[in-house]
Amino acid sequence: MSPRTPLGELEVELSRLLRRARSSQHRTASEVHPDLDASGYAVLVTVRDLAAAGGGARGGDISEVLGLHKSTMSRNLAVLEELGLIERIPDPLDARARQVRLTADGSAALEQSFEGRRERLRQQLTTWDRADIAELARLLRLLNDTAI
Repeated sequence: MSPRTPLGELEVELSRLLRRARSSQHRTASEVHPDLDASGYAVLVTVRDLAAAGGGARGGDISEVLGLHKSTMSRNLAVLEELGLIERIPDPLDARARQVRLTADGSAALEQSFEGRRERLRQQLTTWDRADIAELARLLRLLNDTAI
């Protein structure tokens, strides 16, 4: 497909955006902890999102959200625990199982990384109209909601 079509141009620009997002995620991960990689950062954010209602998140649920094999997830969780960013807690529904949740340090570091990302985004969009920013957010939400 030629990049000169609207769909071709969209594919090119999404590819550029995704490359930059991966680079940004590496930088953001190192802001949380110098030994944290981008995949660990994704796991950390997912733990936070899944445990938002209180309690913790199950490893299998995290694996499913991220599309990772359980053995990969287990290794990621072990690293996050060694870094002091998550802790394992009893699963209230299954006494044999464990859940994970952010530690106070993990939560604080993650929130600081979000604040840094928002500040970088604010600086990048200083010349944009608020309506354009809102429209971009709306269109990205639509894209994300229809993505498989």
